[in-house]
Amino acid sequence: MRSTRSQRLFTMGVTYVVLLGLVVGALFPFYWMGLTSLRKGKQVYVKEQVLVPRDLTLENYQFVFTERPTGRWMRNSVVMAVASSTLSVIIGVLAGYSIVRLKFRGNRTIARGVLFTYLLPSSLLFIPMFILMFNLRLTNGLWGLLLAYLSFNVPFCTWLILGYFRSIPEELEDAARIDGCTRMGVLARIVLPLAAPGIVTAFIFGFTNSWNEFLYAVVLVNRREFMTLPTGLGSYVIGDIFLWGPLMATAMVTTLPPIILFIVVQRFVVAGMTLGSVKG
Repeated sequence: MRSTRSQRLFTMGVTYVVLLGLVVGALFPFYWMGLTSLRKGKQVYVKEQVLVPRDLTLENYQFVFTERPTGRWMRNSVVMAVASSTLSVIIGVLAGYSIVRLKFRGNRTIARGVLFTYLLPSSLLFIPMFILMFNLRLTNGLWGLLLAYLSFNVPFCTWLILGYFRSIPEELEDAARIDGCTRMGVLARIVLPLAAPGIVTAFIFGFTNSWNEFLYAVVLVNRREFMTLPTGLGSYVIGDIFLWGPLMATAMVTTLPPIILFIVVQRFVVAGMTLGSVKG
């Protein structure tokens, strides 16, 4: 009996040690980034103060908000992320429901096409995307960037929402149709409330994809006032010189909004991921 209990305690101890190591490994980059953002230029390279917080200052944050249009970059990122994820979820809901519930020839092919479209890397598409936007005169503006973000967000949200719609029993919709509800009424009153966790999950992941996107933003937008935060980070790299303090301060500003958003809607994301993993 004692042997079994000791073995159980040993296993728990090893588990907690491993988990603690994983947590420290995950949080250390954020600690390093935050500490570097609170130091002056020369202090970043002092070995004695690499891990110990001494002589901290907010000058880097003052610099990024006064000497650089960081506030405008953040506004552009928020507008692009919210607009692209919202439109992608709306299109994904309509497309996903049509593929799952409407019986027509080629719906499986369309579903596979949606998946293959999402799997195409942006590194293969940014040249034709630039040519298309240039011919449409949508470069150096937020409208062209929004259309580019929809090209990868719509397939992703559609494919993600498909799984949630498949998990909803079709008998509920049939009962509503018998009671006189239209197809759109069934979607609005029955399907959407039941699939709310999945829709929120699709929105959050779409928001994160747009927020962190760099390649399309750096190719399609060259004017500083239309840059997003990820492309704005490049302004702190001048040749082979890295302005580590302002760079890390901007990186902290870029990192915090998605983290806060995930914390606020965490329970919806967990519920949505669990729902989408079960086939009805």
